[in-house]
Amino acid sequence: MNDGDPMWVGLLDLDDSEPLATMGGAAGSGHPQGRVLVRMHRQPLGYIGLPTMPEPGLTQRARQVAQVALAEPLRRHAEWDNSSLPPGAQEAWLSRAGCHRNYQGLETEGVTIVVPTRNRTSMLRGCLGALQCVTHDPIEILVVDNGPADSSTRELVTALAGSDPRIRYLYEPEPGVSRAGNRGMAEARFDIVAFMPDDALADPGWPSAIAAGFALDPETVCVTGLVASASLDSGSERYFDALYEWGRVSEPRRFDLAEHRDPSPLYPFRAWLFGTGANCAVRRSAVARVGGLDPLLGPGAPGRGGEDLDIFVRLVLAGGRICHLPSALIWHRHRADTQALGEQLFSYGFGLGAYLAKHAMNRNLPIGVLVLRAVQATSVTFGRQKHAARASNFGAGGGRLALREWLGVPVGAMAYFRAVRAVRPEPGTS
Repeated sequence: MNDGDPMWVGLLDLDDSEPLATMGGAAGSGHPQGRVLVRMHRQPLGYIGLPTMPEPGLTQRARQVAQVALAEPLRRHAEWDNSSLPPGAQEAWLSRAGCHRNYQGLETEGVTIVVPTRNRTSMLRGCLGALQCVTHDPIEILVVDNGPADSSTRELVTALAGSDPRIRYLYEPEPGVSRAGNRGMAEARFDIVAFMPDDALADPGWPSAIAAGFALDPETVCVTGLVASASLDSGSERYFDALYEWGRVSEPRRFDLAEHRDPSPLYPFRAWLFGTGANCAVRRSAVARVGGLDPLLGPGAPGRGGEDLDIFVRLVLAGGRICHLPSALIWHRHRADTQALGEQLFSYGFGLGAYLAKHAMNRNLPIGVLVLRAVQATSVTFGRQKHAARASNFGAGGGRLALREWLGVPVGAMAYFRAVRAVRPEPGTS
């Protein structure tokens, strides 16, 4: 496959005079084009693209491009920033949620950050380094070592905890991200529990935005945020970035079964509508009421994935409210080579199949809803896969990646059915 030219990734805050920040190295001749996430008052407005050369003056050129390309988001943000609408109105919530500066003065709670990990010490080191720079207080950082092959993770976390008492090591011998998440929630000091994968880097204001999401709406049981791509150097990274909506900047939204319903006939079963488990926080008490994370779903478990889709749906069906706040920003380090990407996409399809299989077993759910969900997923994802193949310059290779993802769906569904039978044998069997 032909990867095409690498793309530089930057971050621009319009309300300060600092130069463009970068997630990697400086822009240069190796990155003819750049993509910049633009914020105002730490609120993401959208992305701009521009040539990186000549490097001198890049920040000023980015500011000029942003003023034109993001004129409407800037106008909308100014409305939110100056809003004096009465409390309780939908527009009032949107204006407060839509400007990070409006979070000041909120009475927020402490946040427990749970980082499940397994045998990825080098990746974990960068994740924890970013978490040590977050601004919220109080927080605690629980690293859940999930069925490790050696003691390297424990040694790293123990060394960091010696100088940072916010960090704590937990050992979970049974494999599976859901088991690790349940262990983290059981040990959490605070009711707000945020999940951070070890291949992500937190923006310093991430936990403050998470806490604000719960404070802005007392009915909230889950907050999700924006997941931006930390690197677009390889075709694999650009394929993943174009395929999923994790990094799409949108207005803050709320979801529930009453006044904040999505118009889709698939609601609330439409995958990734609410966000992703790569950037989410929950009220531990609300998750406990619906039975915790499903240990049969998620990486390392029989279902390989789908644990986030499942818990989002169960929380909404139980009467909970999910808030999506783009200001809760993290940066994700995608797979940089096609073999690793292919394995990841197969696992994603596998997890989607497992998630659909689980809810197909719900006798209160019309099977037609899941059939419609599968048809809609095929149509929408096929379009995204074509877009991703173009963005990555993979051509026919993109089709092979897409096939791997879809092959995972039926395999994941059958794996979940088998896993359920294994833990819940039929009556009369031993």
